[in-house]
Amino acid sequence: MAKLKARPFLPFISLISLLLLFFFVFPFPTSPFQSRRSSFTVPPNSFPTAPRIAYFITGSVGDKDRILRLLFAVYHPRNRYLLHLDARASQQEREDLAADVGSVYVFKAVGNVDVIGSGDTVNYGGSTPIASLLHGAAILLKLWGDWDWFVNLGAGDYPLITQDDFLHILSFLPREFNFIDHTSKIGWKEYQRVKSIVVDPGIYLASLRGRMFVGSRTRPLPAAYKFFTGSPFVILNRKLIDFSVLGYDNLPRTLLLYFANVQASHQGYFQTLACNSRQFRTAVINSNLRFEVWDNPPQLEPRNLKLSDFKRMVASGAAFAGSFQPNDPALDKIDKTILHRRWGRLAPAGWCVGSDPCEQLGELDVIRPGRGAKRFEKHLLKLLATHNSRSNVCAFR
Repeated sequence: MAKLKARPFLPFISLISLLLLFFFVFPFPTSPFQSRRSSFTVPPNSFPTAPRIAYFITGSVGDKDRILRLLFAVYHPRNRYLLHLDARASQQEREDLAADVGSVYVFKAVGNVDVIGSGDTVNYGGSTPIASLLHGAAILLKLWGDWDWFVNLGAGDYPLITQDDFLHILSFLPREFNFIDHTSKIGWKEYQRVKSIVVDPGIYLASLRGRMFVGSRTRPLPAAYKFFTGSPFVILNRKLIDFSVLGYDNLPRTLLLYFANVQASHQGYFQTLACNSRQFRTAVINSNLRFEVWDNPPQLEPRNLKLSDFKRMVASGAAFAGSFQPNDPALDKIDKTILHRRWGRLAPAGWCVGSDPCEQLGELDVIRPGRGAKRFEKHLLKLLATHNSRSNVCAFR
């Protein structure tokens, strides 16, 4: 692996503020910055090592091209990528996706992109989504054991900053943080999702046409743990994924048995797991670093984003946004003004060399953050400033 190169630094005062804030939240090494009255210089070895991100990117029938576009937009040689088309997609589409990945020189040379060969059944109203998510996490653990955070994205998602921006800012964060949108105020979900008993046909039928079974009786709220809900999109550290998949404590298994009969289990499993674990609940940030827009009154899912949302997306400082319709003009705008990515090409980054950007591999660990890093930094500062407030911790209401 190439040696870590010095990165262009962000404004001194705000990064120091970020590090000081981390110091009070978690024990943190001595600040890597050293200053002099007349000037400020960054020694070559001053930056902390950038993390590795394990991406689990999923889609369904007809999503092959959307997954590829998203992969090109979030690719970095440091990271690990696992792509999954669910059982509704044909085997031919799955093989075409693998062939397209194999045709990209950088992907082959680095060897950090893989495609699951068979599709999991995924019914978003049942428990199969969380089974598929844990399946992907387990494969990532088996294929590559060197990553720090797990990020799940859908085919309709897209980044709002470059991977150089993302990795640069995350390198200053303690690896203990988990970014999970969560709340214990479940409201109407108490009856429809928590108390009702459902059986996902995907766990016992080979056919995709089975109907969700809903029991005629309900069950009381769990008393052994507090139920939390939130977004199905999460950013989880390696320790929490190990905890979930390896199950060295019985809580993950107990919750899996309970969530097997919960509607939309992927909108509550990790929230409930992290917030009921003494090991993890103090390091849960109440955000998944995504930009979403909900209708008023809110529907079951956020509405699709459009070009008219672009300024709000950028101003949010979020790392990702979703979801978008295929080939929406907003995606072209993001490619052009934020990622500087041409159609069918990887997003330019510090590791890229060659006359055609990213056609060849340079120093894999070179990171050159841009303006997006500053926006992302501000966003994180706001989140961390309110981390210990009652609304942003795993509060047991």
